[in-house]
Amino acid sequence: MVNERLRYFQLLGIQPTDNVEAIKKAYRKMALKYHPDKNDSASAHAMFIQITEAYEVLTAQPKNTADPKSGYKSDAEILAEKVASAKARYRYQQEEEARKDALYFRMITTGWKWTWFKIGAYYSFVVSFMLIFDYFAVGSYETILPRDASYIRPFHTINTQHESFRINEPDYWIQDYYGQIRGTRSYLFNDLKAISVVVYPPQIDESIHSQKMIQFDEFDKYQLYTTISFNSMYGVFPLVQFFLLVPLMLVFYKKPVLRFSIWRLISIYVLYPVAIFVLISNDRLFNLLGI
Repeated sequence: MVNERLRYFQLLGIQPTDNVEAIKKAYRKMALKYHPDKNDSASAHAMFIQITEAYEVLTAQPKNTADPKSGYKSDAEILAEKVASAKARYRYQQEEEARKDALYFRMITTGWKWTWFKIGAYYSFVVSFMLIFDYFAVGSYETILPRDASYIRPFHTINTQHESFRINEPDYWIQDYYGQIRGTRSYLFNDLKAISVVVYPPQIDESIHSQKMIQFDEFDKYQLYTTISFNSMYGVFPLVQFFLLVPLMLVFYKKPVLRFSIWRLISIYVLYPVAIFVLISNDRLFNLLGI
C-alpha cells in the first residue's frame, strides 16, 4: 500500500505529502497536459485515467466502484467509460475551484473589508495627487549657505537638509569654491525638492580671502543648474505617484481574476503603508496643516 501511494505521488510529479492543496495543484497541472480534450493520443488517455485515480486515492475522493467489465464490455468501451469518469472528476474539480474563487471574490469585495479598502484607495489617491501637484508647483525659494551643505566631488553630489542632489555639470566642479545655493520648496508639503547652483560665478580676486565666500543673492543674474533630489519622492516621479493610484483603479475596475487579488494584496501591504509614511515623514502633515 505504501509503495502504491508512492507510485501515485510519482504519477503526479510531487514528493509524498499530506497537503491536499499541493496534491490538487499537481493534479490540475498534469490534467491540463493529458486531458483528452487537449491530447487525443491513447497514451494520454491512459495517463489521464491514472492521474485521476491517483488524485482520488490521495485525496480520499469517492469513486465509482462499479465493475467496468460487467456486461461483457469491450476494451474500447471500458477505456471510454474510464476516460468519461476521469473527465467528469476533472470538471467537478474545476467547478469546485471556480465556486471557491467566486466565494473569495465576493468576500473581499463586500462588507467592512471592502469599505476599508475603498477608504484606503481614496486616501492613497489624495496623497498621490498632492505629490504630483507639489512636483510641478513651486512654494518658495530659499538661500542655502555653503557651510550648510556637504560637497562630494567624486560623485558630483551635494547633500543638504537630509536631501541629496547630483550636479551633472563638470564646469561647476572645477571651481575652487562654491557659492550660495538656491533651494526650491514644494508648495503643499514645504519639502526641499530641488536646488539651483551658479555654474559660472563672476571673476574675483583670489588674493582677497573674503571674496572667496562670494554670495549670489540675485540668482537670476547668473546661469543656473537646477536638479531635483534623487533620494526623495520627487526624484522617483512618476513611479511612486502612479502606483499610489492603483488602489482606486481596483475600486472601479474590480474583476474576479488573479491580477485583481494580487494587486489588492500589494495595495494593502505595500501601497497603503507607503501612502501613510509619505504623509507623516518630513513633517509633511504639519506643513500641510500649517502647524
